[in-house]
Amino acid sequence: MPKNTSIKAGERRNATILFADLQGFTALSERMDPEEMDALMSRLFGAFEKIIVARGGVVEKYIGDALVAVFGVPELHEDDPQRALESALAFLERNRKLEGELAPRGTALSFRIGVHSGLIATGDRGSFKVVTGHPMAIAQRLQAAAEPDQVLVSEAVKERCEADYDFDGPLRIPVKGASESVAAWRLVGPAQSGLHDAGIFVGRQDRLDELLRLYVRHDPTQSSGLYLVGEAGIGKTRLVQALLERVKRFPEFSSPVFIAKAQKYRPVRYAVIVDLVLEYFGIDPMSGHGAIAAALTNLPGIESLHANRFASLLDSAGPRAQDSELVLSLSSIVSAIMERHANAVYSAVLFVDNAQAMDRPSREFLSYYLKNGKYKPFMLMAGRDQPQALRDAFPSLRALRLDPLPQAEAKSLALAHWAEIPERLLDAALSQSAGNPLFVREYTLFAKKHKDLSSLPGTIQNMFITSLDRFKPALRDFVTSMSVFLFNFDRSEASRVYEASGGDPAFVTQALDALSRDGILVRRGERYAFALDVFKKALYASILNHNKKVLHGVVADIMLENLAHNRLRLLHHLMKSERWLEAANVIQSDPARNYGYEYLDYIDALYKRLSKSSPGEAVQLLITKSALYFNAGKIDEAEEELKRVMSFAVSDRNELCMGFAYHMICAHNSMSAAFQKARFTGQKALYYYRRAGVAARSRQNVVRHIAFSEIQRNNFEEARALVEETADLPGRDDFEYASSIAENKLYAGDYHGALDTIKAVVLPADENLLAVARFFGIDLKLKILWQLCDFNALAPAARALLEAGDLSDSSIAQAHAMLATSAALSGDHKTAREAFMQAEYYIDKVRNDFDRVESLRTLAQCHFVAGNVRKAEAAAREALVHGLRHSSYYPTFTALMLLVQIASDRGDETEAKFFLAEASYFFSTGLLLPNKDAIIYYYHASRLQDTAAAGKSAEIARKLLQNEKSRLGAPDLVASFLSVRGFGDIERALDAIRKDGT
Repeated sequence: MPKNTSIKAGERRNATILFADLQGFTALSERMDPEEMDALMSRLFGAFEKIIVARGGVVEKYIGDALVAVFGVPELHEDDPQRALESALAFLERNRKLEGELAPRGTALSFRIGVHSGLIATGDRGSFKVVTGHPMAIAQRLQAAAEPDQVLVSEAVKERCEADYDFDGPLRIPVKGASESVAAWRLVGPAQSGLHDAGIFVGRQDRLDELLRLYVRHDPTQSSGLYLVGEAGIGKTRLVQALLERVKRFPEFSSPVFIAKAQKYRPVRYAVIVDLVLEYFGIDPMSGHGAIAAALTNLPGIESLHANRFASLLDSAGPRAQDSELVLSLSSIVSAIMERHANAVYSAVLFVDNAQAMDRPSREFLSYYLKNGKYKPFMLMAGRDQPQALRDAFPSLRALRLDPLPQAEAKSLALAHWAEIPERLLDAALSQSAGNPLFVREYTLFAKKHKDLSSLPGTIQNMFITSLDRFKPALRDFVTSMSVFLFNFDRSEASRVYEASGGDPAFVTQALDALSRDGILVRRGERYAFALDVFKKALYASILNHNKKVLHGVVADIMLENLAHNRLRLLHHLMKSERWLEAANVIQSDPARNYGYEYLDYIDALYKRLSKSSPGEAVQLLITKSALYFNAGKIDEAEEELKRVMSFAVSDRNELCMGFAYHMICAHNSMSAAFQKARFTGQKALYYYRRAGVAARSRQNVVRHIAFSEIQRNNFEEARALVEETADLPGRDDFEYASSIAENKLYAGDYHGALDTIKAVVLPADENLLAVARFFGIDLKLKILWQLCDFNALAPAARALLEAGDLSDSSIAQAHAMLATSAALSGDHKTAREAFMQAEYYIDKVRNDFDRVESLRTLAQCHFVAGNVRKAEAAAREALVHGLRHSSYYPTFTALMLLVQIASDRGDETEAKFFLAEASYFFSTGLLLPNKDAIIYYYHASRLQDTAAAGKSAEIARKLLQNEKSRLGAPDLVASFLSVRGFGDIERALDAIRKDGT
């Protein structure tokens, strides 16, 4: 009896149900004496039960004149469907003899039998063991549709037994409780002839030739490759192995081959990249920090700093490097490896197996390297599917789907594993494998070992589960309960889960040692994991859903006790334990939830569960989903989610939900430069928020979006008044208030006032809000320092932002760019080069077009100030394309002015006039334009316009420049301002124009 009464006895498994009913029982009972009838029934069903038990089945129950037998409970066999059919035929044969004994009385004994295989649940009902599930009803319906002395089987049974039995059919029969009729097949008898194949054929030669052609044509300066798609076991990995075997035989082949297999929820950051590097160097990941770092530094070009950062990824006890530092180090290491082989005749090969499980940092780094690395490997990935995230990250990888092997190729593969396989066994193996190469191999090797496929695995799941029969029940129960862990577990965690499943925790050490010796588990340090993921999945599928819920809850509790838990793994366990509100809170309490794209896999399921019971939480999830899509640059999808939010809010007439909906729409409009809409929707949000009594912080955030929109419309007083109205809100968020004031001052040109305001801000006490406030507070400070031209102060502020978190790729990109500018101006060109590289890496991650424009605008300015004119022009042109498409006038104006300056400096006045003319239309919008860029506009207008207009433009430029100098105030800041972007030259040119009177 389980110690934990919340755990139910039983399990889920694929079993075969046999339902048999005696034809004409009522008429027979009327003709016979009750005692004779009882004796007859005892003989009939007693004989049937002996036949069933002899073949490994059990009689689950008798129902009057019917018998229900189960094959696969309590003992599972790979060939349970075959055992059921053999029992049915044996009984019908036995029954004919019994009928002969009773013939003198003119009695006919006929049975109708139905057989079906499917997922059932075992359990206790009082003192009885019971089997439940829809397969019972299907078997009964098959029995009812059968003719006397006939066996009808389902499609599932027929598919698993057609190598051993012949069938007629199909015919369609309705089943109560099923949406569609089921196919039924009449059992004819043991198969008279096996399947025959067309002949020997070497598998996937066309695919291999295609891979070889692409590899030979690969240009190391370009990104190219394939993404192999197909079900588990379909042969993706084997095809790549065949390619590698072939290319390694090429004359003079000396290039590296990188191989890694992605796994979900691994605790190592950049797990795939780590595996690729370790595999290249042949390093044991358990060899220790020093040994790993030493092995890397032996390769020329890898600095000890980068080697130690890499080693720290495998050292959980050591200091944690920042992502920006790791990107730099990983790029340096991979580049050093690739450059070592730059002169090789053939290209390097990089293969990531199970790619759909690749961790996000690895995915983003690989995407960045394939775009920016000097030498690029021929890229191969393989996975069950190709998620959108991978398609976006690796657009150069063409998908190539692998289908099941044709019968001939499957036969060739089977013969390669066992050339002398008998035809009967070969046919059975091919029938069961359905063209899946892994299954072909497993079934063939199983047949080779046993010289018989009477116990042929019905499914791969059963194949693995039955392999545990050599263990005692306690060990089987233990390893099954461990399958609820997603990735790995330690001894203490195993004890908690096993005890919750009804086991004795004192047995855990013995169990872990036994399973590790057997190779089912592998030990890495103090943690254990399944050696084969498919084995773990097979065991997990056998656990009752109720028990899964309980055990996942235990794992969730373990994780909640650890403050450093992985949010996604915790979310998985909370979902599986049906703790919906807690799962939603995991998402909503994440300060970076609007950038956590992995949450998209969970939000719809949570919304469905919570939409009725907790509508407020449900609509917040939809709002988060919309924000995720928006930040990923998927504007259409974001709009669709906003429609769902509004539909929910309207139908529910919920003021809180309406407020949330309008809040999100207001933010969306504000970011997308739809400022009038932002004002209207923001006012609607405030209306509903006031009626619903929403906390001050949410209302302040709405006001901030409205105020920002007014700022962009040059309505500074209106923006200031809006923010000031929130000063007396009960429970006011001081950070939100102060940062809104500082933002207003920044855009109005009161740079010192903005800086004083943000310096005096009081950070929130709430831990979840603190990280967000600190990050975006420093982000605002950086923007102020940039306007002040305080390049010395930029570096420490940028580093502070990079240490504050990873909440916005756009902000981090701009921080790296500003750090690079500060370093370049101080003569630290190495730091500048590395910081610019990291800025470009993070910009490549930005998916929101509006954030991308802003990031590119900053990058272009920084490159220009640092003297990297070519890169400044490239960034400005890209910003211009995105900015014009979305009418983002403020950042786009900067891009245009940079392009005007660059064209003028190289003497291309035609191009300069083109960009200047484009910029001239921006003034007609009445929207805010950057102060410093307006100076550049009017100065170049004075040079490139006709004489009448030139004088006026020069005077405006002079006035704007003097105003900007006044805003800066301090002589050192003014000097810094005049030293960049040609402002000193502009001032001197304007003074000369004034003196000349022209």
